[in-house]
Amino acid sequence: MSFSAKKLTLMGILIALAIALKLPIISVPNVEFFTFIVFSSGCLLGVIGGAMLGVISMSIYTSMITPYGLPPLPIAFAQILSMGFIGFAGGLAFKSNVIARNRNSCFRSFSTFLIMGISGLALTLIYDLLTNLATAFVIGQFIPVMVAAIPFSVIHILSNVVIFVVLAPLLLKISLIQHVRV
Repeated sequence: MSFSAKKLTLMGILIALAIALKLPIISVPNVEFFTFIVFSSGCLLGVIGGAMLGVISMSIYTSMITPYGLPPLPIAFAQILSMGFIGFAGGLAFKSNVIARNRNSCFRSFSTFLIMGISGLALTLIYDLLTNLATAFVIGQFIPVMVAAIPFSVIHILSNVVIFVVLAPLLLKISLIQHVRV
């Protein structure tokens, strides 16, 4: 698979955006735009491009940018794998027209908001489940880790549902413009 200069540029911009928007709100536990940007990259770059962007952006963030230091490898691997899947899922959602991006669709319709909300919920749940399982593996305490993670996962899931629903019109508008140009 080859990428045009335009797609590579867009990929670089989205990676920078995902990381840059994560840092200012890092003090707010589990509230982030990273997941939405990676999901959006699947829409804009396709299934493979979205998966690649998820893997690359989380690899860069986890290994070099995070102020918390490098996590243990099972946790880092879970984060990277999850973000790759989220980018893949974004591409798949748009490729299969689960989320319509044609001009005739009413992108402010209830069904689009519902689908985006469910996408945010399901993908964040998968991310949290994989990373919490990896954390439990590293610590060696399954039940305490999973129970302690519940409030943080609830905040993460709810905040991503809100972010996905609120930013859905913006994503669809950008995807219409980008779909015509790329």
